Amino acid sequence: MDREKILKALIDWNFWYKEQFTGYPRNYSKQVLDIMKSGFVADVIGVKRSGKSTIFNQVISHLIKEEKISPFLTLLINFEDSRFAEIDNADKLFSLLHIYREETGINGKPYIFLDEVQKVKGWEGFVRSLIDRKEAYVAVSGSTSIINKGKVREVLAGRHISVEVLPLSFSEYLEFKGVQIGREMDLLAREEEIKKLFLEFLKFGGFPAVVNSKIKDKILLNLYDDIITKDVITQCKIRQEVKLRELSLFYVSNVGNRISFRKISRSLNIPLSTVERFTSCLLDSMLIYFVPPLSPSLKEMVKGEKKVYSVDQGLSNVVGYKLNESLGSLLENAVYLELRRRYGGDSIFYYHGKNEVDFIIKINNEVRYAYQVTFTLNDEREIKGLKELEKKAGKKRVEKFIITFDDEEKEIDEIRVMKAWKWMIHFISESL
Repeated sequence: MDREKILKALIDWNFWYKEQFTGYPRNYSKQVLDIMKSGFVADVIGVKRSGKSTIFNQVISHLIKEEKISPFLTLLINFEDSRFAEIDNADKLFSLLHIYREETGINGKPYIFLDEVQKVKGWEGFVRSLIDRKEAYVAVSGSTSIINKGKVREVLAGRHISVEVLPLSFSEYLEFKGVQIGREMDLLAREEEIKKLFLEFLKFGGFPAVVNSKIKDKILLNLYDDIITKDVITQCKIRQEVKLRELSLFYVSNVGNRISFRKISRSLNIPLSTVERFTSCLLDSMLIYFVPPLSPSLKEMVKGEKKVYSVDQGLSNVVGYKLNESLGSLLENAVYLELRRRYGGDSIFYYHGKNEVDFIIKINNEVRYAYQVTFTLNDEREIKGLKELEKKAGKKRVEKFIITFDDEEKEIDEIRVMKAWKWMIHFISESL
């Protein structure tokens, strides 16, 4: 191991001798620190460039500035830096830790952050050793969800808690734009500006690097290619690159639509087993998400057609193929991501009977909320689906909502019509 090269890389990434970029504060940093201090591993997962590294820097900055710990009691290793390429297994991680302890002379329990840790084989054993012996507080991050699946889950069973990082919410987007909304009067005073920014948010999404850029399209295209190349093709060792790219483009171009692997296999001329394998890799990269149908039968939920959504509506808008810009689909994708932030992906379903309901939220195994999404309320589809679902629910009370871009806020037969741009910045209570 090249000791000098490693030390220089550590100096470049850590707060030991200089400030590091911390960006705009995000709530994730408190979650990560709380988990670490509780003695668990915080495994931070999220698509590439969603802000995981910056969140680690925010945690470290807080520890140094607010809790007054020595900068040398924090250690961040970013495995995307080629200088760490030789740290490719757990034994070498232990060697690096020895170098860190020896050179810094630390006396205390350090906070250790391993960024893009999936590049190191056997890292989970290294982390378990530190946690079991209470030698360090630990957080890890990865751009693929495999860092909390399979063998990792077995090795770290009962020792880790996941934090999913998504691109910016609309509330965060406004903060990045310098728009502060503290009360409803602020909202009314800047309504036209906020609606204009919301349209921009729908079209270009919430990746931090995109928000204030003048080359949004180019950044999104480059980011998409980076995800496909590094986190899908390389990670999954895919040889049929062209077919993989065709499948990925199909998904990001069809957000909000129901999909069938068999139909995709026929239309794209890709074997069914290959569609299933490639799809699994795309899901692991967190580029796309699936929403299952709501059904009392687990078998039907697993085998039923799922609806597909993108990790960022801007990515779908810029990358996906389309004849006309579909603001309705982009709005539906944005609402899905907001629901995922609020309730978690495992709580979200859709309903399909004679009519359809875009999103169903289950809490403690009970249907609690139902959402229809439409850019403009101009037909009865939204109401019919919600009414049908209500009959299926029987005596159970389901709170029902129609989310539109800017329709008049009102109530129709106990269904609340809500403006998306207000709902997303939490200026409307969801309690009837």
